[in-house]
Amino acid sequence: MRCRQMVLAGCVVATLAPIAAPAHAPAPGWSTPHTVTAYKVGTYGAGPNGQGVQLFGNGGAQTRTAQLRAIRSDATQGTAVGADAGVPGFDAPEVAVNAGGRLVAAWTLDTLGAGPIGLAATLGSRTSLPRSATVLPTDGQSVSALATAIDADGNGLVAWIESPLSGGATMVKAATLRAGQVPQVAVIDTRASASLGDISLGLDGAGRPTVTWGVAPAGGAAALIAVARGDGTGAFAPASEQQIPTAATAQLQTFVTADGALLAFWVEGALPAGPLVVKSAQAPAGGAFGAARTLISGTPARGQVRFAANAAGRAAVLFPLAGGGGTSLRVLLRTSSGTWGSARTLGPSGRYVTQTGIGVDAKGRVVALWDDGSSSSTGATRVLAARSSSSTDPLGSYNRVSQQSGDRRCDGPALFLSTSGDGLGLWQCSSSSSGAITSPRLARLTKAS
Repeated sequence: MRCRQMVLAGCVVATLAPIAAPAHAPAPGWSTPHTVTAYKVGTYGAGPNGQGVQLFGNGGAQTRTAQLRAIRSDATQGTAVGADAGVPGFDAPEVAVNAGGRLVAAWTLDTLGAGPIGLAATLGSRTSLPRSATVLPTDGQSVSALATAIDADGNGLVAWIESPLSGGATMVKAATLRAGQVPQVAVIDTRASASLGDISLGLDGAGRPTVTWGVAPAGGAAALIAVARGDGTGAFAPASEQQIPTAATAQLQTFVTADGALLAFWVEGALPAGPLVVKSAQAPAGGAFGAARTLISGTPARGQVRFAANAAGRAAVLFPLAGGGGTSLRVLLRTSSGTWGSARTLGPSGRYVTQTGIGVDAKGRVVALWDDGSSSSTGATRVLAARSSSSTDPLGSYNRVSQQSGDRRCDGPALFLSTSGDGLGLWQCSSSSSGAITSPRLARLTKAS
């Protein structure tokens, strides 16, 4: 996520500079992983000091329901608790955990039937997991994207896009969840003749939410970024749209800083084959986005481009680049003052990589997690990690995370990082030298000192 840069016509064009890094000693901060119970669909949320939560569902789609469990500070799992929404269906789970261990969870009520896909949400805490959930109003439409956030007081936010089954307008809504109260739902936009997606939700330092999403107008017109800002009471100002991208976009993701500014990232190009261009734009609190910057470009390899940022505006981009007969990871970093470094190589080049993750904590320290293998014939067989010890420390050296003594191959990692720098890593392992890799492992990451 960084290197040297030169400025051309307002764009930052990154050059690529390799750095060498061994992977011998175990990755610092990562524990030996525990075996966890397999599940059909699920995700994790990480809070400071190991306050982890799992949201998951098992069984067939027609009967699947939500379950939650606390993850202990050593990354072992607690007892599962069902969150009853009164109707079946569980998919696309999202969970957020704050510094006090309070959580908000949301999921779609999808049973793979012909009817609309609904939405449920719940509020609780890691030490008192919720046992019931509320079905949020979706006006007979199908939920296609959602995002969650929780403020310092434990109030939860859920934002989502709902689309008509046939004809009509697409709607963007947000719900504010407060303990002991009925959710406060706001319609923040209604849009016809366009496809909406890539929803993001973030809170500023005062707990005021901002929702953003991508707009692809019918007829091939240029893509737009839509923004709706809330005042913290559950109300939102009218949504605004702004044209920034010049081509088809994907993976639009927006981060809200403590002062209410916005930092948006997206990918343009011939998806998925490439070449792709990663761009970014910034908007001041209450203002419009400025000119887009080109951060990095190239032919993509397997996996998605990953973005991360903290409340101070420190940001990171992880780009899986095709090269050297395989994948080479490029990492690009932004200081909280807005200066982008240039692209650096992360890990060995020309490897087989399938999954990556990146995160930035409140102090600006960056964590990356990815799998690695020598070739497509063997696939990814190990999980590598890198992290910076300070906001100015380059993310260069990498190490292999510890594996259980009987594990011979591991892949498919996911990173869940809290604001403190604590977090969780999830991946799959196998004790066999061949066949599918399907046994889930969960490891704890302790924050850098």
